Formats: sequence, C-alpha cells, structure tokens
Amino acid sequence: MNTIPPIKRLGTKLIIYSIITALIPIVMLGAVSTDTINTEMTKQAQEKINDDLNTAESVVNLKLDKISSLNKYIISNEKTINILKNNDTKELKTLAISYKNTSAPDFVVFFDGQGNVVARSNSDVTGDNSYEDLFKKVVNSTGYTSIEVLDKDSIKYENVGELVNIDIKGTDDSIDYSDSVQDSAMALVSIEPIYDKNGKLLGAAMAADILNKDYSIVDTVKDASKDATTIFLDGVRVSTNVQDNGGRAIGTLVSKEVYNHVVLDGKTYYGRAFVVNEWYLTAYEPIYDSDNEIIGMLFVGTPESKFLALQANVRNQTFVVGLIGLLIALIVSYLINRGIIKPLEQLKQGAEWVSNGRYDQKVIVDSDDEFGELAKAFNKMATQINISDEKLKKHAEELKTSYNELKELDKLKSELIAIVSHELRTPLTSIKGYVELVLDGTMGTINDSQKKCLQVADDNIVRLRRLIESMLDLSKIERGELEMYREKVNLRAIVCDVIEYLKPLATEKNIKLNKEVEDIAIEADKDRITQVLTNLIENAIKFSPANESILVSGVLEDEHIHLKVTDRGAGIPKKDMEKIFNRFYQVDSSTKRKKGGSGLGLAVCKSIVEAHKGSIWVESELGKGSTFHIILPISAKDQ
Repeated sequence: MNTIPPIKRLGTKLIIYSIITALIPIVMLGAVSTDTINTEMTKQAQEKINDDLNTAESVVNLKLDKISSLNKYIISNEKTINILKNNDTKELKTLAISYKNTSAPDFVVFFDGQGNVVARSNSDVTGDNSYEDLFKKVVNSTGYTSIEVLDKDSIKYENVGELVNIDIKGTDDSIDYSDSVQDSAMALVSIEPIYDKNGKLLGAAMAADILNKDYSIVDTVKDASKDATTIFLDGVRVSTNVQDNGGRAIGTLVSKEVYNHVVLDGKTYYGRAFVVNEWYLTAYEPIYDSDNEIIGMLFVGTPESKFLALQANVRNQTFVVGLIGLLIALIVSYLINRGIIKPLEQLKQGAEWVSNGRYDQKVIVDSDDEFGELAKAFNKMATQINISDEKLKKHAEELKTSYNELKELDKLKSELIAIVSHELRTPLTSIKGYVELVLDGTMGTINDSQKKCLQVADDNIVRLRRLIESMLDLSKIERGELEMYREKVNLRAIVCDVIEYLKPLATEKNIKLNKEVEDIAIEADKDRITQVLTNLIENAIKFSPANESILVSGVLEDEHIHLKVTDRGAGIPKKDMEKIFNRFYQVDSSTKRKKGGSGLGLAVCKSIVEAHKGSIWVESELGKGSTFHIILPISAKDQ
C-alpha cells in the first residue's frame, strides 16, 4: 500500500481542524475582550481627566475666592477708609505692604476716586493710571474678581518682571503668537471700590496674584488628581508641571489643533493631544476674563504611554491565556485523535488482510462506539467473504473441469465435422454427377415428373454441398487452419464476376443487380472475398421481393475500401442485428429454411473479413431493407 504523506493523514487533518476550531473563539474572544478593555480603559481615563478638570477649576475658583475675601476685608476695614479719606499715602503704602505679606498676593494697589494710583506694595511710584480700564469697571459697582491679562505697561511699576517674563520656545510648526504675550502676566485679580459712610467713592483697592511661573495651583491639582496641569496665557504655558528636558515646560506652545478648537472656537477639547513631546489624554477648558474674552486655557492630562503599557500588558496576558487555551486544545485534540486514529489503523490493517486474501484475520477494536460497531461489521463481512471465497474456489474448480471437458468435446466436434464433411463431399460429388447425367438425357429419356424430381434432388445436393463447405471453413477457422492467400486483386472485377455468377438467380425474381464500385486494387484473398460477396448478394436476392433492385457499392475511405450491399427486402429486427453473425443463428428459422439457409454463411463471412483485419456490420429497418457494410484495408501491411 502507498504511504500517505503526513500532511494528508487523517490525524494531521484532525489536529489542524482542532487548532482552527480552538483558534477561532480564542482570537475572537481575545480581540473582543482586548478591544472592550482598551475602550473601557480609555473611556474611564478620559472621564477621570474630565473630573480632574473640574477639580482644577475648583482650585482656581478657591484661589479667586481667597484673593476676593482678602480684598473685601481691606475695603471694609475702617482704618483703610480713614487713611484713604485723609489721603495719607505713607500709611496706605504701609497698609498695602502689610496686606501683601499677610495674604501673599504678588502686589496690592490703592486708587483714589479718579483711578490714579496713590499707593503700591511693590514700589513708591504713584499718580499713574495704569489700571484705568480695570478701575472703570468698579465705578458704580460692587467690584469683581476674575482672571485678567495684565500687559507690561500696566505692571511696569510693580517690580514683577522676574515673575512675568517668559522665554517662549516656538518651532516652525508652532501656533502664531503676539510678542506682547512674552511680557504680559496672567493674574488672579480682585478689585473693590471703597466708599465713605455717605456713599461717596473714595477710591479702590486691587490685589493681584500673578500666575506666570506660579505653580501652587497646578501642583495642588496634581497632588489631588495625579494628572499634569497647565495654565495657558493665550497658547503659551505660563504655569505647568508638564516636564520638558528635565524641567517644567514653561514657554512651550500648545498644538494648533487644540488652540484652534479652544481659543479660537471657544470649545472644550477632550481626547488625545500631543503635549510638548508626547501624546496625552487631555481636557482643555477656555479661560475667560471679566469681559468674557478668551485669554487662555486650563489643561489637565496624563501621558498616554502608561495606558498603552497597561493595554499592552492586557494584550500580553490575553495572548498567554490564548496560548494556554490552544495548548490545552492541542493536548485534548491529540488524545481524541488517538482514540479515532487507532481504530482506523486497525481497520486499515484488516482491509489489507482482506485484500491479501487473509479472511480469517480479525480486527480487534475495544470500544463500544461506532468504531466498535464498524469493527464487528468488518469482521462479519470478512467471515462472509471467506465463506463466499471458499464457495467461489469450489465453483471455479468445477467450472475449470467443465471448461476442460467442453473444450475437449468442442475439439472432438470440430474434428468430427471436419471428418464428416470431408467424407460426405466425395460421395456428394459422385451423386451430383450421376443426377446431372440423368437430367441431361445421357442415361436415356425421362419424363417431366422424373425431371422435376431429379431437379429437386440436384438443388438439395448443391445446398448440402454448400453447407459442408461452410462447415469445413468454420472448422478450419476454429483450428486456426484457414489460410489467406493474399494477392493484388481488382475489387471491381470481383464484384462483376459475382454479379455475373448470380445473375440467373436474380433473373428468376426479376431483380436487377446494380454496382457502383470504384476501380480499386487491394491486397486480399480473391477466393475468400468472392465467397463473402457471393454470400451477401445471394442472401439479398433470396430475401428481396420480386421486381426489386440490389445495389453493390464501394468507395475509397483513407487507406480502406468501404463496400456496401443494399437490398429492399423485409429488413432485420433490431434485436437480431448483433446475433446474425453467430454460427447457426437465423432471424426466422422457418423462413430461412424455406429460402435454403443454414445460418453459417454470415459467420463465415465475418471470420474471413476479420482475417483480413477488416470489419463487417449491418444496418436495417423493417419493411425497408438492409445494408451490409464491409471495411477492408487496401494494403496487406495494414492487415
């Protein structure tokens, strides 16, 4: 038996199918779970960032409330009102310094009723109206606290240059920024009007806490949320705990995408954003001043890398779990395959035993499943085959004995036919000679009745002689003694001779014999081909009604001659067409005998044609006639 390649073995296929079956749910579950976990982690991270943004806003508001409370305390203090009313600038300065040192704003400023500065905590310059725009907002109001942008002209006398000045670190693809941003301060500002008891405006007090490089807010938020926090002036980081080259990323710029979304469009930004030098999960909130103008942004975010590492860890764990599941599936598959393949191998061995004739061998499969049932059925089949084989051997031996006996009888029959035919031919010749002498009148005058009887006897002698000749030919064919004496002969001449010979027989029934045979020379046994044509044409005459015609045609087809003998007789039934070339077979025995047939002529014709390496067959239609076809090779080398 041929060896099956490993890849085509059933066990290999089962393992592959098991791996595929195990992999599909593992891969699908891994993909779905990983995607779900990643999505949920990102969602929760973003929700935390959003919550932390609210925390940052709360810290900023607390700082605003603190500076507002300080300023309200200042303006409500009776001492402050009296000093301002008496225009005691020296005492006002002392008071400003005291308030600055007590509550830690970056500077405190007092104004008179016209908005001019009358005292500063950080310098002795007075009389200017640097904060005219802010002062106008508190006239006829109760004051306000907000985040404001203080330009360099406003704070030039406050001696806060070191806090304010920021080195902006722009790049080729950075956002566009104004040079004024570099020297401006973002500050928590509280400004409150001061009135006397009669409601007259005496002036105002302003406390300002500059956010540039002030990390108290951002670090407080980070301590509470563990997230990075940044305050932007326009698009510049002025307070942050985002790291850049080992330090705080002060002066770096926000990305264009975020800037356009938040500062220009006034929308809160949520999601991934590139922060300084890496990707963050972020939230950006616009910062508005007292005029409701966007002056910057408040940012809270966390580096995406730690979430990516966590996601990678989840993927790795999922992969390990999947690998373990696959390994378990392989082990289980191997054990199951062993349970399937082993019985199949035993059944295969049993099939080989049967193919080698060893029917007594039994297949042993110790299982109660389908394989066990199959093994029982296989063993039962082998037993039945063994019984049948013994019977067949016995029948074969009997057939062989019978065949040898029949062969011997057939040999004896052929020898007997040959002997009898040979022995009958000599006396028949003598009898025919004497009958012809009497018919010719040589032996004396005979009357018509005697002549008629003698003619019948002569016809039957001819018939018997033809039967003996056919039997002798068949006997020679069976013994392989029928020799063909091939020579170059003209087929058309042979046909003409046969037609001429049979013309008297045709004339009796007024049948016309026609020929359409090409002038072709073939290498064949002239006598035997003449015998075949004579038999076929004579049969056509016998079985054709009177006043009909018979056509003998022959044409060249490649290296062969195609002969046809066509009559208009009764035709041959379809069921008999393949049998008429058998020995002693007659389409209608009674009719055949009336016509003088023996059933040997066509058998002899077939033997002669096949001895020439040709073929013979018949086409017929009941009531319309028959056509006998003969194909003969032209050259003897093709025979």
